[in-house]
Order: sequence, then structure tokens, then C-alpha cells
Amino acid sequence: MNPRFRSRFPSWWLSPLLALWLAVPALAADEIKPLEPIDTSSPRTTLRGFLEFMEEAYAKGDGLVNDYLASSRLYLSPAEVAIIAKARYDLLSAERALDLSQVPPAMLDEAGRRLTLQLKEVLDRIELPPWEAIPDAQAMAAAEFKRWTIPGTEIRLVRMETGPRAGEYLFGPETVQRIPDFYAKVKQLPYRSGIHGGLYDFVYYRPTGVVLALRAIVPPRWILGVPGWAMASFLDQPVWRWIGIVGVFGFGFALAVLSFRLSQRWVGRTGAAERWTELLRPLSLVLIIPVAVLVLTQMLRISGEVNAVLTLSLWSVFYLALTWLVWVAGGALAESLIESERLITSSIDSQLIRLVLRLVTLVLAVVILVVGGDRVGVPAYSVVAGLGVGGLAVALAAQQTLANLLGSFIIMFEKPFAIGHWIKVGDIEGVVENVGFRSTRIRTFYDSLVSIPSSELVNSTVDNMELRQYRQVKTTLGLTYDTPPAKLGAFVAGVELILRADPDTRKDNIQVAFNDFGASSLDILLNFLIRVSSRREELAVRQRILLEILQLAETSGVGFAFPTQTLHIESLPQGKLA
Repeated sequence: MNPRFRSRFPSWWLSPLLALWLAVPALAADEIKPLEPIDTSSPRTTLRGFLEFMEEAYAKGDGLVNDYLASSRLYLSPAEVAIIAKARYDLLSAERALDLSQVPPAMLDEAGRRLTLQLKEVLDRIELPPWEAIPDAQAMAAAEFKRWTIPGTEIRLVRMETGPRAGEYLFGPETVQRIPDFYAKVKQLPYRSGIHGGLYDFVYYRPTGVVLALRAIVPPRWILGVPGWAMASFLDQPVWRWIGIVGVFGFGFALAVLSFRLSQRWVGRTGAAERWTELLRPLSLVLIIPVAVLVLTQMLRISGEVNAVLTLSLWSVFYLALTWLVWVAGGALAESLIESERLITSSIDSQLIRLVLRLVTLVLAVVILVVGGDRVGVPAYSVVAGLGVGGLAVALAAQQTLANLLGSFIIMFEKPFAIGHWIKVGDIEGVVENVGFRSTRIRTFYDSLVSIPSSELVNSTVDNMELRQYRQVKTTLGLTYDTPPAKLGAFVAGVELILRADPDTRKDNIQVAFNDFGASSLDILLNFLIRVSSRREELAVRQRILLEILQLAETSGVGFAFPTQTLHIESLPQGKLA
């Protein structure tokens, strides 16, 4: 740092400005060599490359601070922004020397930046061996163990055996995990001669992230002038950052409450509209949480355990909310399809639409949970195994429920009946009112509502009276024994003519004959089919025919014996008579 500027500006202004380049996005990519990687072919090249990239980044930052503070400008110049972008690239290149495979993806940006800076701080405070004493690729090829430890430390560079970076020497996952502990032990030690130090503390304790976010609106000088009381630390976070955290959560909570109240105000709308309004609650969380995480990690730069707790918790809630959103959207889409097709809401077709979309949303929900679990650090196989064990436990505890669900699937796909059909199942007879995922409800003719479990229904004989093309009328007409044979024959012929002349009877299966000598009557068999579409129409046609027969008996002078046999209705397959 140029000494003549140290006397003109407080030291706490310098290092925060030096830290600006550590967070800004790559704004001058045309000046960066994106294919210039760090050499990780041996412990020597990895360690040297890491330190060279970090020193280069520090040097650019040092020059940036001098130029900015020497000027009278309030804002950064385009050239300074380009320097920040190049320094950011150097930092990312140095970060590739660390094996961050064990870091949850949700924390990778913050953890990579923080651990890289902490490792630089550690290496700047300990004695390193001469470069010629560090094994190169040839030496490691002859070595029995493919790892090297910096003398006097537990910092190890390990050869990657698997994965996309197999064969490279990186700071191993155990070393990466322990970098914060190493830093805590050496941060009170002095720097080695010629080292630019103190950058980590200013990056993570000064509002450099806020500076970068607002650099085109608010001059960096103003934001960096944080009062002393706001720099007091609690849980390794300065007070100004806690104020920002409370503000972010307060604003996000207010937006979530507002969306929840709006959705409640819209409750009560008819049909699918109400289902779509339910999307507002999970949708608000899905939109708010990523923005909150971005502000917390990129602007406020929360770090350490606080970052781990808040970031992982927020992303966990995000993926749960996304699962909720997909589930609600599936139900809303199902109801919209049912409305657009003008289907009865409780019909089998409607239930089938709901079932298919529920299965689709279930698959999407599982995928979201697996991806979300992997992002927050829970391996995908653990999530899948957990879902499998949970599913097995549910299956064992709810075998009958699953059997009913399977039975409902069979009913929905085979469609042995529909809503409004008159069916007989064992001793139960009535009209189908609802086909659900667990049971089918039948309204009996004495107005009771019977629920039959789907598993029992698919294993029972279902007589669908509604699907008959013809309905049978079979009865016996008993005439008195004093009826003369001529009148009996004429009456039988007259009844047959009535049936053949009726427009609703089937003409090829009419049976009218003197059938038997009853205990108190001469029995005439009456057996025929009528073509009707409903129970109401059937009763009307039957009444019309029987009244004509009664009128014929009156005009023919024949009388019915007492008591007469009760008329009844039965079903037969088309083309057959009992």
C-alpha cells in the first residue's frame, strides 16, 4: 500500500475497499482468460498456484484501493470495476485448489469464498518449506501414498482418485472441513514478511456486499463509514449485519402474511377458481425465499454457523414450499380440466383425472424432495431410502386402505358403473352417488346411504341395472276356473296382440300362454321385454300395458282369480327370456 495515503485516510477505510473485488460478478469477462486454470498436477504446483492466484488478487485490490482513495470521485470507475472482475476471477481460480465436494451446494458460494480466504490467512502466518522440498509430479508418482502434508501442520494435499477431478492434487475434504479451526488457532499470530494481511476480517465484518450491490447508487465511501457500535460482534456477526438479518426476515414475513391473507379473502370462490387461489400461499414462499437467501449471503454476507443454520433452513423451507406448490397446482389443474369438460365432479371420469394428476404431482414432489435434500447436504440415496422406508411403514400400517385404493383404481379404469347408475351388490340395491378413492356410496331406494369399500366392491358381483337395453316383465295372470276354454284362448291371443302392437316391446321374444292349473286359478304365463332407458320410463310403459290387459279382460268377460300373483321385474341378458 502506498504509504502517503495511509496518513490521509483511516486504516479501516482501506481494507474494506481492498475487499470489494472479492464479491463482484465477472463484469469484464473479455479481459479474463477463462481457460487459464490452476495447475493441480502435484502438491508443489497446487500450493504454488493457490498462493500465486491469491497474491495476484491481493495486489490488484491493493492498487484499486490506492487509486480510488487518491481520487476525489464518489463512485468506482469502469477501469476499477474491471480490476475487481479480474481479481474475482483470480479468487475463483485459487478456490479450485480446495476439494469442496463435501460442502452442501446451497452453501457452496459462501463457503468457497470464506474457506479460500481463511486458508490464505493460515498459510500467510506459518512457515512453508522451500519449493524444491515440496514433491512434484515425478516425486508423487514414485511415492507410496498419494498425499503430502505441510510440515508441522495437518494441512494435507490429497490426490483425487475418483470423480471429474481424478488425478488432481487438492486440499483434501478433511483439511477443508478443518480450515476454520486452523484459522482460529493462528489468527493471532503475525504475518510472514511481505504479506498483505487483514483482508478476511474486513470482507466478512464490513458491508462490502452492500457496497457492491449499491455501487451505482450510493458511493462506497458512505456505506463503508459504519459507526463503531455497529461493528460489535455477536455470534461472529457484526451488529449492522444482525440489523439487516432482522430487516430481511421482517420484510419477508410481512409479504408472506399478506399473501396468506389475500388467499383467505378469495376462499369461497366456486369450482377450480378456489383451488387456484390456494397457490398464492406456497407461491409466495417460493418467490420470497431465494431473494432472502440472495440478500443474506451476497449483500449481508452472513458467515459461519449462522450462515449454515439460516441458509440451510431457508432452502429446506423453499423445497417444501415448492412441493406444496406442485401438489396444489396438480389439484387445481384437475378441477380446471373437469370444469372445462363439464364433467360431474363426483363421476368416475372426474376421479380418474384427479388420480392421474395426483400421480404426476406425486412423482414431481419426490423429485423435488430428492433434489432439495441433495442441495442442503442430504444425499439423494438417503432421501430415497427414507421415502422407501416411510412408504413401507405406511403400507404395512394401512394395508386395507391401500387395498381400497387399488380397488378404486380398478373401478375407475374398468368403469363397471357410473354416477347415477342403478346397481345391485349382494343385498344392497340403489343408485351410485359417489366413487371415491376408498369407497363407493350408494343411495338405496329407502333413502339410506351405503358406503361399500372399494376392495370389497371389486371382489363382488355387480349387477348394473342401468346398462340393460331391454327390461323384462314376467308375471302370471290367474283367471277363475269358470272361464270357458274359448274365452281363455281368445284372452291369451288378445294379450299377445296388445304386446305386439306396443311400440316399446321386443317382438321376437313375446311369450303369452296358458301355463298351468293353479291351486285357485288358471295360470297364464306373461313374459316379454320392453325397451326403456330409465326406471321411471319402465314403470310408465309397464303400467300402460297392464292397463290395456285389464281393459281387455273387462271387455272379454273374464275374471281374475283371488289372490293374484304379484308382478315383478327381473333382468335378463339381451335376447334371452327366463
